Amino acid sequence: MSILSTIKTSCRDCYKCVRHCPVKAIRFSMGHAEIIDERCIKDGRCVLICPQDAKVIRNDTGVVKNYLQNEDFVIASLAPSFVAAFPNINPGQLFNALKSLGFSLVRETAEAAELVALEHAQLVKEEKKAIITSSCPAVNALIYKYYPQHIPYLAPVVSPMVAHARLLKKEFEDEHPRVVFIGPCIAKKAEREENEIIDEVDVALTFDELKEWFVQENIDLNQFPTETEGLSSVQWARAFPVEGGLLKTGDFDTGILSQESVVITGIERCQRFLENFENEKEGLKVVEMMSCEGGCIDGPLLKSPLSLYQRRRKIIEFSQKNTGSHHTKKILELPSLRREFNPHLIPQPQPSEEELRKILNLTGKFTPQDELNCGACGYDTCREKAIAVFQGLAEAEMCIPYMRARAESFSSFLIAVTPNGIILVDENLRIVDMNPALRQIFDLKGRLMVGKILDEFIDPSIFVEVRRTKKAMSQEIHYPQYHNVYVKLSVFYLEKSGLLMGVFVDLTKQKDQEKMMEEIRGKTLEKAQQVITNQMLVAQEIASLLGETTAETKSLLSKLMKILRGENVEE
Repeated sequence: MSILSTIKTSCRDCYKCVRHCPVKAIRFSMGHAEIIDERCIKDGRCVLICPQDAKVIRNDTGVVKNYLQNEDFVIASLAPSFVAAFPNINPGQLFNALKSLGFSLVRETAEAAELVALEHAQLVKEEKKAIITSSCPAVNALIYKYYPQHIPYLAPVVSPMVAHARLLKKEFEDEHPRVVFIGPCIAKKAEREENEIIDEVDVALTFDELKEWFVQENIDLNQFPTETEGLSSVQWARAFPVEGGLLKTGDFDTGILSQESVVITGIERCQRFLENFENEKEGLKVVEMMSCEGGCIDGPLLKSPLSLYQRRRKIIEFSQKNTGSHHTKKILELPSLRREFNPHLIPQPQPSEEELRKILNLTGKFTPQDELNCGACGYDTCREKAIAVFQGLAEAEMCIPYMRARAESFSSFLIAVTPNGIILVDENLRIVDMNPALRQIFDLKGRLMVGKILDEFIDPSIFVEVRRTKKAMSQEIHYPQYHNVYVKLSVFYLEKSGLLMGVFVDLTKQKDQEKMMEEIRGKTLEKAQQVITNQMLVAQEIASLLGETTAETKSLLSKLMKILRGENVEE
């Protein structure tokens, strides 16, 4: 199962995920969003901004539960941002709660973060070029997928998560441990599946998954003791989640006037920096990049009640005051902290100008002036969207202004040409609009109707009832004041706009025809009665000659009279 996926039935094609995805790793097909795994950097922005909660993160808790049920030796590697994710409890309570779930050990990932920072410092000493830190998996994916030309500058060093797994598996190699990383990041799930380091970390969970697990087990963290032996002796490595944390841990110059190091947080800022990297790298020794604004303390699945600045303060206070007493077991030879990064090229075919123009024409863009570049579809310009259509990432119909104009044009055409009268009134029964057919039915030419209260025009009773019940109603109404107009009036409540719509079907001609037929029927009955009367007079005179025939004639004529009156006739 993919790490990120979309619930298609919940997706309302609002294009918000496209607008916020920094690498446009979203494909729209049949009106629904689909995350393109090979393009995605797993920064998690689409999960946070989806108004329908249609984006789903793969839940890996079940894998960990299987390890625990099999009685494996399972170690929890807890990301240093945990003090911001669980701000109202003591760290020892969280450690003990994790052990109650079945974890054999709980250790701080900060133990390895310290070694990773020192490895970066060693690289800077060895290299004659700028080094881009490699601890953020979303930034790494951004570089090896979209800026592969800068891979030589990306530090060939594993992240603290992977380094800690290597360290723990070396330290407890006799127990063959399973290492479960727990942190605020979706991208960590993808990192552990990268071919260069695949399965070195057994599972990567998010703080969200852990909190949900606690709820499922009815675990109250406040019930656990605050004492623990799991806290490590590291100090500044606990500041890794805040911007500049790696530089501080590696003892780089982090002063505000430093010209040798720079910290960049936020994926868009990282993109802008990488776009112009050839010019920006001059004089730099190390560039710390983090995909989340402010660092990992604003990770997509940290979800803390604290503000970003309160989280930062919490992390720094923990780094300064809680040095801990736990030391890792003496390891004669530390595991390697190095790795490779290989390009994962993203195919991005480009259309010719002619092909581009054809796609633009599909949505009524024939000149540069037609290109609004409104961004409603999620792309900054109409041309960018047209390129996405060519690449199979977008649909031409995603152009909201065009589709709205087409819909309005079509609906306006229908309203204008329909022979039925249509009126729109607001909830105060004030006339908002009416079509030409209605003006013709009621002979309202030249009269100003829009803005008037409905009862100045007709009896509003049916509209009042529909406004109250929100249910459609129909009835036939006679308007003698308007040249004896007869209509069938159907009234509907338009929920989205809060308007009432009345549809008038003119029955006047039909009623006139019925009246005329009634008159014809009456005259026919009158003539028939005269025929019967005359026939009976004649019949009486020649009764002796006709006998029963006269009675039969009378019976037949009587049946004819009943038929003309519309009465039932017995056989």
